[in-house]
Amino acid sequence: MNESNSAKIPFFITLIGAILLLAMTLLPYASAKDDYKEYLKSAPNDYYVSEIKMTNAAAVNISMLEYGRIYAETARQGVYREVSIICIVLIVLFAFFSLLTLLMSLLKKAIGIIIFDFLSLGIFWLMHFDYTDRGVLPTNSYGWGMVNYLTYIVGIAVAIGAVWLFVEKRKIKRLGKSQIEATIQE
Repeated sequence: MNESNSAKIPFFITLIGAILLLAMTLLPYASAKDDYKEYLKSAPNDYYVSEIKMTNAAAVNISMLEYGRIYAETARQGVYREVSIICIVLIVLFAFFSLLTLLMSLLKKAIGIIIFDFLSLGIFWLMHFDYTDRGVLPTNSYGWGMVNYLTYIVGIAVAIGAVWLFVEKRKIKRLGKSQIEATIQE
């Protein structure tokens, strides 16, 4: 692998990881369990939350984005307004930091990738702690969805890719300097 290709693999790791990190907002954050899942599936067209037109079929797996919509409606109704707003802010911050991780990946800025990746993971951990502490998840009806596990795996892969990218960019820079110095000495 030559010096121009050496940074491609870590670049693609960070890019794909950052895209997946952003996609976590759309994947199942909570999944219905056993009997409750069967109940939701038995009446798929009934409304789970009628104000946002969320059906039981959609409520089998609830994404962060859908939680955001539920909390927005709850805040609009004035029920647990402060808690709902905090939850919305956390979801938006996670998406924002994930988007910045993607932007830094596209720009091949390893330090930026690491910073925004860890901010994303920190916000995600805070959301997990909040949901657990308030008893939102897990419950008898809902358990953690695949996002709960994948986010940490993807976040760690992005961080590893960013460190690798940083090292490869340093090697390329050092190699370029030594070639310039060799040319000057001739």
